[in-house]
Amino acid sequence: MSIARVSVNRPVTILMIFVALVLLGFISWSKLPQELFPPITYPMITVVTSYENAAPEEIESLITKIIEEAVGTVNNVKRISSISKEGLSLVMAEFNWGTNMDFAALNVREKIDLIKDRLPRESQEPVVMKYNPFDLPIMNLVVTGPLSSYELRRICRKYIKDAIEKVEGVASVTISGGEEREIVIEIDQARLRASQVSIVSVVDTLKSANLNYPAGTIKESFYEYLIRTIGEYQKISEIKETPTALDIPEEEAKNIKEKEKKEKKGLRLVYIKDIAEVKDTIKEKTSISRYNTQDSISLVIKKQSGTNTLNVVKRVRKEIQKLLSEKLPKGINIEVTYDQSQFIKEAISNVRDATIQGGILAFLVLLFFLRELRSSIVITIAIPVSIMATFFLMYLLKININMMSLGGLALGVGMLVDNSIVVIENIFRHRQMQKPLSKACIEGTQEMIGAIIGSTLTTIAVFLPFAFVIGVAGQIFKQLSLTITFSLLTSIIVAISLVPVLVSWQLRGKLSTVDTSPKKEIRL
Repeated sequence: MSIARVSVNRPVTILMIFVALVLLGFISWSKLPQELFPPITYPMITVVTSYENAAPEEIESLITKIIEEAVGTVNNVKRISSISKEGLSLVMAEFNWGTNMDFAALNVREKIDLIKDRLPRESQEPVVMKYNPFDLPIMNLVVTGPLSSYELRRICRKYIKDAIEKVEGVASVTISGGEEREIVIEIDQARLRASQVSIVSVVDTLKSANLNYPAGTIKESFYEYLIRTIGEYQKISEIKETPTALDIPEEEAKNIKEKEKKEKKGLRLVYIKDIAEVKDTIKEKTSISRYNTQDSISLVIKKQSGTNTLNVVKRVRKEIQKLLSEKLPKGINIEVTYDQSQFIKEAISNVRDATIQGGILAFLVLLFFLRELRSSIVITIAIPVSIMATFFLMYLLKININMMSLGGLALGVGMLVDNSIVVIENIFRHRQMQKPLSKACIEGTQEMIGAIIGSTLTTIAVFLPFAFVIGVAGQIFKQLSLTITFSLLTSIIVAISLVPVLVSWQLRGKLSTVDTSPKKEIRL
């Protein structure tokens, strides 16, 4: 039994199926992530390792070469390049196109874990980063107020940054500009030599003293108390009173007994204040932020991958209004200097308007040539039904709504009605042969199935190969080709199933009006 025969004989079932597709399309439209560009995964992983105050030669020999040897054993690695500069090692591993970068990143981390013991202890742990050229921030905020740059940055870090990072969909918030507090310990070299204390021991003493240690528990009948030894510095005076070493007398004893006697008499503690000067200063500026000729604090917001940019921006704006009204001091203003959602809204609205205008123009062209309103409406129905079904397929294949995917829909709008026009014209041709209504709809549709499938596949054959192109161009045009393919395939289904049902109902209405008219019988 053919699709056309089932559609004409079971019209209610066919209509319910397409109503369900339209509803699923609307639901998919609301849940699809809306972006400016399609997500692009570039097959490159960067390993960043920091080693402060180390020369480029040391970075290369102690870190870069070791990481290169480890990363080179990962599967599908195409090329490895590195940059060694003062205090920083960058190792870039480029993979073959089509490699799953999530698994590749895991493999790189596993290889680096095996060689961590060979790296210098003073160096930081290597950080594995995936490269995305379109990983742009979604919002830039500027915070201004009557406070100093230091206080303004402290408020941004304590209140604004923490609050925005808790918003659903936000990945990170980066602060730039303003001033930061810095405690500087300037060691007097002459005093250090006189005390015979090494600089390494001073650094180790400061590290070990500025810590909190657990000290066990105390149990009572109903309670258990955790005890901690508080050692972190709270004041500048505490740093000055930190003992670093014992001061050895300048006169050296000739034998051990004399040395022990002098040590008992002459040993004393050497404090930080004896060999250094502790200053509470401002850290050297590495970034400057100004807005309308005033010093300000900039916050760059990035979203999590796969989330809807428009929804994330709405939540962030709502959180900003909440902060201004409840937590922040009076006089502080938060301005949005960059909002990616505005570009997305404009791009989507422009493409949407182009799609709607294309549908209206297609209806007017059909009305002009067919010269019948009902047939034009039946054919035009294929446009929204095919688009809604395409949205559902996009949701299943995780295709975002962006300029490329909507551009594919806009290109396919003019071709969605071609199959329906062919089917409806052939049905009317069979009706002119005085065939019954259902037979005309079934036979007229069946005759055109091969023709419309062949003509549609020729168009699909032009756009579908873009989905298999390797490289950045393939990832950009993949969604465009898939949306055109989906829309054309759904137009075939609409033409051979929904259009015969609507045409049969339309002609049945015409026939019923003709049959109910009074007839006169003439006898000779």
